[in-house]
Amino acid sequence: MLLRVLVGQVASWDAAARGAFVSARPARFWTWRFFIGAALFVLAMVVWRVLRTYPTGVFDLYPLYYGGQAWRATGNAYVLDAIVPPAHYNFQLFQIGNVYPFPAVFVTLPLSFLPAQLASLLWMGLLSVGLALALRLHDWPLWYLLYVPVLEGVRIEQYTMFVILFQMLALWAWRERRPWLLALCCVLSLTKPNHSFFLALALVVLAGNWRHFVAVAVAFFGLSFLLYPTWLFDWLPRLENSHAVLQQPFLWGLALFAIPLFLLGDIISGALLLQFAMLPYPGIYSSASLPLGVIGDRRSRWLIVFAILWAILGVFFGTAWATLWSIVLPIFALAVARNARSLWEFAGRRGWLAQGGRVYARFSR
Repeated sequence: MLLRVLVGQVASWDAAARGAFVSARPARFWTWRFFIGAALFVLAMVVWRVLRTYPTGVFDLYPLYYGGQAWRATGNAYVLDAIVPPAHYNFQLFQIGNVYPFPAVFVTLPLSFLPAQLASLLWMGLLSVGLALALRLHDWPLWYLLYVPVLEGVRIEQYTMFVILFQMLALWAWRERRPWLLALCCVLSLTKPNHSFFLALALVVLAGNWRHFVAVAVAFFGLSFLLYPTWLFDWLPRLENSHAVLQQPFLWGLALFAIPLFLLGDIISGALLLQFAMLPYPGIYSSASLPLGVIGDRRSRWLIVFAILWAILGVFFGTAWATLWSIVLPIFALAVARNARSLWEFAGRRGWLAQGGRVYARFSR
């Protein structure tokens, strides 16, 4: 009995979430407007990366790139001393070390066979193309291609962008009811768990595809342990070291904004906001995926304006307050406005409003 009630409740959550997560599938995938806009974005990102040079050869791809080389050379992806030049020892990137779990290193392993500059250029190009195509799958506006570089400081070498890409694909697979694709996308996004854990959990619960998810997760992570049995024990000390070097605070309070969204039935936006409970960054680095829950709303284009204001607010109030006022609150307000209407319409279709009226009339006599 309890199990049936729980299953029914999850189905109700799924229906409400889908009702709030409205985005019409495009009639035509390829249009000249999309093609020109996407091509310009990809070209701009690739040209920008060609013109950039770093003393370490790569920027935020550093731990994954050299971690892959270290694993191939020594069998340990977390001891970079034998791989990187001694000139790197004074750089913060080296002092932080490889903070990614080995499954993330395994995903980017092909890049470690290439020269650093070429690896970064290829990574930039693939991510840019992937983001544009994922937006088109949802028929979402191209302004997000500007929002992401603004929040990331045009540092799209970050593995975060790979995670956001697969979050977008996971949302599409959930919407289109493709359980195996959803499971694969959730597992790949979990290669950076502190950025995707809650969204992946929410999608798996809503879709009810536990068997698909477990099968893909066991196969993928099992292969990682088969190739590198001790990676978990080697990775955890590096994770602690990164916290000690960076000394970044956790913004636990921002995760509380998820509670009203859950009560409204917006499981997606709520799960995205919960990531603040796991990400120790006061800036906008951890916020690039937050609009995914509201991007289907036409009013979401104004989020790019607020994102630009972040730099100004950060100077006067600090990065934490700037993140609250220019990123979290605008997205939260839009999610509340959009989902309140969607929940009202959904309740009306299900007859909840009429039923509630009858209950009220009965007890008000």
